[in-house]
Amino acid sequence: MARIGVMGGTFDPIHIGHLIAASEVHTSLQLDQVLFIPAGEPWQKVSQNVSSAQSRFAMTELAIADDDRFEISDIEITRDGPSYAIDTFHQLKARQPADEFLWIVGADVLQRINTWHRWEEFVSLVPIVAVNRLGIEIAELPFEYTEVQMPEVRISATSLRKRYADGDSNKYLVPDCVDSYIKEQSLYRQAQG
Repeated sequence: MARIGVMGGTFDPIHIGHLIAASEVHTSLQLDQVLFIPAGEPWQKVSQNVSSAQSRFAMTELAIADDDRFEISDIEITRDGPSYAIDTFHQLKARQPADEFLWIVGADVLQRINTWHRWEEFVSLVPIVAVNRLGIEIAELPFEYTEVQMPEVRISATSLRKRYADGDSNKYLVPDCVDSYIKEQSLYRQAQG
C-alpha cells in the first residue's frame, strides 16, 4: 500500500509555492509520492481566461521532471466534463484500491472547500492536508484535516500571470523550464494586453 498525496489545481502556471508545499507534505507525512493533477475543466474558473489543459499539463510536467517524489496524471484532462475532486478520487481508488490518497490544499482553498461539488462526501472519504498560506487564518471547520507548515511564499498564479503580461521577470518564482515554456508559447501576453 502506498500513501499518495494528491495535489490538484489549475497550475496556471505552476510555481515554487506549489512545489514547496508538495515537498513539505511529502516529508512531513512520509508519503510515498505526490501526484500532481492539473484540472481539465476547472469549473470554478469558467468566467476566467485559463490556459489550455495541454499547456498547464506541460508546465507541470516540466516543473516536476527532476524530482522522483513527484508524478503527474492526466486523469482530469482525459475525463470529459468538469473536474470534480470527488470523481477524481473515485477514479484513482478504482485504479489503485490498495493505496491511500490524501488531498493537499492550501489554507485558502480549505476555507472554500464547502463550495466543491459533493464536498461533504469528499471530506468524509478523503483525508485532507492543508498547507499554510500567508495571511490566511483557518477558521473552525466541520471536518478533520491535517495541517502542514511550509515556508511562507508570497506568490500566486494570478500575480505571476500579471507579471508575465507586464513583461516582468519571474526568475526564481517559477522553475526555469516553466519560464522558458511560457515565453516560447507566448502564454499570458495576449490574455492581458
